[in-house]
Amino acid sequence: MAKVWQELRHYRHRDMLQQVLLRVFERDQLECRVIQSPAFLPLLTRWTELLVAGKVHGSAADPHDVPPEVQTQAKASGVPEVRWLVKRLLSRELLHRGPPHFPSTLLQRGPQYPFEPWDLNYLRTRTGNIRGTELNQKVELPQPPEGWTPPGPSRPRDLWAEGCLDDEDHSDFHKPPRS
Repeated sequence: MAKVWQELRHYRHRDMLQQVLLRVFERDQLECRVIQSPAFLPLLTRWTELLVAGKVHGSAADPHDVPPEVQTQAKASGVPEVRWLVKRLLSRELLHRGPPHFPSTLLQRGPQYPFEPWDLNYLRTRTGNIRGTELNQKVELPQPPEGWTPPGPSRPRDLWAEGCLDDEDHSDFHKPPRS
């Protein structure tokens, strides 16, 4: 029985290490696909074994501090993406694109494509075309209140400890079910 609990603990730390590695990169980068691929799983498992042996929590691991054993395992890997990912982690370069630029087209209030049928009829009768750019009005964004600062990065959540909830968890069993 103790072996089963040890294995569950190992899986928990592996999941947390994977989440830490995924947070290093943006969601749509290739690195996230490689981290979630079956080819990277043996490296992730070995990395977790080393963390558990060193009594380091999976969510507290430094994603850029790749253990030497994992590095040699990556070099021996036949998948080039895995070798590339370990090099990317060691380089400490994130190559983030940064927050998306707020487009000035969203600061315009007016008809926008795709038009609803009544918008299309209105544009044809009002302006004679379907562009409607002369109907646009500039929108002023409100300034943030004094002393407001953007929230800093929050501590990563441990979903294993919090548990997973679904719709049935908060239902009242004393009431009859709806049909």
